[in-house]
Amino acid sequence: MISRESSLPISQPVVLDMFCGAGGMSLGFQMAGYFVGLGVDRDSLVCRTHAHNFGSERTACADIKSISDPKAFLEEHGAERVDVIVGGPPCQGFSRVGRGKLRQVNNDPNYVHDPRNQLYREFIRFVVSLKPVYFVIENVPDMQYYQSDGERLIDTIKNELESRSGYLVDSRVLRAADFGVPQLRQRLFIIGNRSGKPIKWPTPTHQPEEYISVWKAISDLPIVGIKHRNDEIPYVPRNELNEYQRQMRAGCDGVLYNHQTRWHNAADLEAFCLLQEGGRYISLPDEFRRYDSKGHPEKRNEWFKDRYRKLIRTEPSWTIEAHIGKDTYRHIYPNRNDGPEPPRTISVREAARLQSFPDRFRFLGAFTQQFHQVGNAVPPLLAKAVAEAILPDVETAMAAKRGIVPGRDLKKPDLAVASAGD
Repeated sequence: MISRESSLPISQPVVLDMFCGAGGMSLGFQMAGYFVGLGVDRDSLVCRTHAHNFGSERTACADIKSISDPKAFLEEHGAERVDVIVGGPPCQGFSRVGRGKLRQVNNDPNYVHDPRNQLYREFIRFVVSLKPVYFVIENVPDMQYYQSDGERLIDTIKNELESRSGYLVDSRVLRAADFGVPQLRQRLFIIGNRSGKPIKWPTPTHQPEEYISVWKAISDLPIVGIKHRNDEIPYVPRNELNEYQRQMRAGCDGVLYNHQTRWHNAADLEAFCLLQEGGRYISLPDEFRRYDSKGHPEKRNEWFKDRYRKLIRTEPSWTIEAHIGKDTYRHIYPNRNDGPEPPRTISVREAARLQSFPDRFRFLGAFTQQFHQVGNAVPPLLAKAVAEAILPDVETAMAAKRGIVPGRDLKKPDLAVASAGD
């Protein structure tokens, strides 16, 4: 494989994104001024999306566990130098939502022994081997409560990296809406450095009264009905763009990608119309509560109370999850019966907007797979906030390590990324 060492910037921090998925973390760090040296994931489809948006030479489809020599692997892919390692080890094993309500209620013993919970060890292995000046782990908040061998997992990570590699490690739960994401998503970040300086955490840019609402995020998008499967349509805004919408359209032409929607039957559509904004499955008349609780009728309302949930125009969305790859009933479009929008659940592009992905960022694959990629991603604006907070110390540590001038030649790209497919 052709080496890309000559193309690596001298003073711009180079990032390795492990378990990169479609590229939410990669995009956030790129927007903050970092150079995405390589994104690695075992899923060939998400690698296609990552490669489309960041370049095929900056994407590797590989199982992290099969990489015995991290240094040699990076050299093979032209990324001989890595300053920051970021990544979100698969979180379904830690997530209450990911394991499913039924299994949790039934006390599935495998919940606490999910093999995906062990992939954080691969992340540690790469950090120990490559010794970046900084690392950033992102995961669901529940990760901080998970215990292994009587010790909190988060303490295990901290102790291993502090004792084995001399990192200073800190952790914090951040709310995406505090950083301009139109979503009340909370994520756990674990950050470590070798500079010995206290971890710098991002300062919120938005107070609750300033949060970006659902309607501020998506109201400009063209009206589409159910089962809209054209992945590329003309972008004709429905209103004058607000600041967030301009940010989402930056660098775009007149095309809109991924504005695909699901099909719904007549009963679903009638239920959607009955729901007020913020309404849930449990608030529907009995004849519309049709889901079976698998032999436990007394649990129907408890287990399925959020089966349907209609977004509120004037508030941020609740968390976008990977579950939207299966259905989007928890994110019903906030149509109003006296308005022009038909009843449906949100489109892939609307979900991406609520995650803060700019419209230039295109998701590949079948529309259900696009949904899954969006739901699994780190909101780019949240990743950007973290990246910007640690950047001054990253640059200082790089300068001390390589004898360069901090910040020289550093160019911060616009929110919109240049697609490799353009």
